[in-house]
Amino acid sequence: MMVALGAVAIRSQWTRESKPYVPYENAGKSLPVLEALAQEHVTFLRVQDWCQAYSDDRERRANTLQTTCTFKDDYQPFDNASEKRFVELKSKLEDLPYEIDWIKIAYGPDGALLTADLSVAIINPFKRDWLTYDPGYALPKDRPRETVHHRIDADWYYTWEDGN
Repeated sequence: MMVALGAVAIRSQWTRESKPYVPYENAGKSLPVLEALAQEHVTFLRVQDWCQAYSDDRERRANTLQTTCTFKDDYQPFDNASEKRFVELKSKLEDLPYEIDWIKIAYGPDGALLTADLSVAIINPFKRDWLTYDPGYALPKDRPRETVHHRIDADWYYTWEDGN
């Protein structure tokens, strides 16, 4: 019997021409989607297979009433009209640069888009990545090995959270 073992080595070299990696550097391309959702007065939209939900200035609807889905307990089940609205809202996400699980949007006293959090869809259920739109933000303080924040640009930052 013959056993062959092999290894592949990858060498990375940092040069002055190299650009540092910025996680989610295309986050700014999400702003038109947020603005489209803001025109619909959406405050929450979740688009996972097991949980589909939205809230706006009129109602809170979901396909399941589990609070692990909606984060709140005042949702009503989808009816035909609200399910159609959900499909329309979900279609607005097609232009996002990243696949997401949910979006939360906050508005100022004048009704204008103030901040938004976009939970990025990742495979590991014990880790979370999310993007925050918050023009003029002060980067939150990190909690080493639990929550780390990275500046993307003047309006966006990225958060990584370890749920272990």
